[in-house]
Amino acid sequence: MSKKVTVELTGTARILAGRREVSIKVQDGVTWRDVIAALAQASPALVREVITKDRRDLVGSFILNLGGTHTIHDLDEEARLEEGDHLALLSETC
Repeated sequence: MSKKVTVELTGTARILAGRREVSIKVQDGVTWRDVIAALAQASPALVREVITKDRRDLVGSFILNLGGTHTIHDLDEEARLEEGDHLALLSETC
């Protein structure tokens, strides 16, 4: 089953994408790397500067945060997302 989640973009990511938020759809059982790949597909301008060229990792100091309370450290972990969840794409240098 697919779920729609919103990714809030900040700093460099927001500037590159030209928008504050990106909506993506993800399936049950995906990893955080799959979430990053979906974000790269929805906003290709992020590839190379924020998302690696292979679309499976974040560049440098960028991190994902779920709901403002959970920072994602293991990208191979299952992304247990619910319909309507909010992620933030942050730079640790912010």
